[in-house]
Amino acid sequence: MLGLSGAACAAELAGAPLTPPPVSAAPPPRTALRIGQAPPEWLGLDRNGRSLQVGQYRGRALLVVFWAGWCGQCRSELPLLAALHRGFGRERLAVVAINHAESRQDFDAFVRLNPGLDFEFVHDPGTVARHYGVRAVPQVFLIDAQGRLTHQQRGYSPEKIDALARELRGLLPSTGRRD
Repeated sequence: MLGLSGAACAAELAGAPLTPPPVSAAPPPRTALRIGQAPPEWLGLDRNGRSLQVGQYRGRALLVVFWAGWCGQCRSELPLLAALHRGFGRERLAVVAINHAESRQDFDAFVRLNPGLDFEFVHDPGTVARHYGVRAVPQVFLIDAQGRLTHQQRGYSPEKIDALARELRGLLPSTGRRD
């Protein structure tokens, strides 16, 4: 897997495209999502070919995470998101990890080499990302139990994970567990 140069990291955080836009007749990218909006419903196909929809996660919080295996920030962030997932529990929090524009071979290899990441994984050639307005990774969208966007972040830092955990604590009802 490729490393990310300093210039590429800076471009990534600034929101510059990671790859040249594909030449197609696809609809233009959706404008940026705003807090309180309903996100696009379709999340892609899981590894078994089943269609994933935001609506199937109603009643619990949903983290939609856009990542790539070559992205160092993504490789640092995903294990921490897995720890949040375990800590809050599947009954209260779901995670859909959407691989952004990598080859299927690289996607499959990454998932196979990271069995501790217990997420719903989606391979996306760019369609879902375009509808979410994603142009750089990592990017996280937190959707509440009613299907509304409550938090979003681009880039990775321990402080951003802490902010996400605080947002989740305020959003999720207590189950008597210590989170």
